[in-house]
Amino acid sequence: MREAMRIQRYGVCAGSLRRALRSALLVRSLVVSLSLTACAMSAPLIPTPTVAPTPAPVAPVTVACSESLAPALRGAAAAFRRDRAELEVVVLSLADALVYQALQQEDAEVAVVTWLSDAAPDGAWMQPVSRDGLAIVVNPQNGLAGLTMTQLQDLFQGRLEDWAMWGGLPGAPSLVSRETASGDSAFFQAWVMRDARITLNALLAPSSDAALQFVADDPLAVGYVSTAWLDGRVRALVINDVPPVRETIAAGLYPLTRTHFVVMRSEPDGPSREFVQWLLAAPGQAVLEAYGFVAAP
Repeated sequence: MREAMRIQRYGVCAGSLRRALRSALLVRSLVVSLSLTACAMSAPLIPTPTVAPTPAPVAPVTVACSESLAPALRGAAAAFRRDRAELEVVVLSLADALVYQALQQEDAEVAVVTWLSDAAPDGAWMQPVSRDGLAIVVNPQNGLAGLTMTQLQDLFQGRLEDWAMWGGLPGAPSLVSRETASGDSAFFQAWVMRDARITLNALLAPSSDAALQFVADDPLAVGYVSTAWLDGRVRALVINDVPPVRETIAAGLYPLTRTHFVVMRSEPDGPSREFVQWLLAAPGQAVLEAYGFVAAP
């Protein structure tokens, strides 16, 4: 009897234990399921990455220019880039003869020259862009006030033996010219020397700054540079009683006034057109004037 009661209690306890285990397992499964659902709901959605379109590269506009114009055009290129960041303008400083060559050989889309010559391509598109004068410069110690065009030709032919004969500092003039490929030299030859030749005794300066420095260092020196390059190192002479100042250059009264031109193989289009239009408009003209040039006529 006692044994039977123990077996009955054991059976009851075992059944209760099985039911408790099933309930525990059910609860655990529910918790795990809820946990997984919560994790799935809280997991951030990661978007599929997309690649931003790359803009098509724009080829730079290459501008070949005379050495005396290079600082102003580099300043203009920098100012233009501030307005049009996607366009780049590269400025090549060359002798005028090489500027035309670069244009002919398509090494440059745009040329800016100090004066027109026969080297321009046939059928080229041209537009005046600015003006300057070719200043005849002496050392500040030389008291000479000015020259006539005839005296200037005689001087660079080597015919003056002493500055004192014309009221200048006593001593023989030291002549400074430019290399023949330079636009300054070509203009001086055409407008001053004409059929005469510059004396072989003249020193050939490789750049405008070199010409200025030589005249600044030698009290008897004389040379020529763009009026835009004038500084306190030298003094510009009056020519035919007309000083090389902005007003006389703008009016075309100074005898050695010259007009600079933009030259292209054909009418500009694309990025080169945008730069040329900007250069000829008020923003570009303001930059050129800031560098000492006079606005285009």
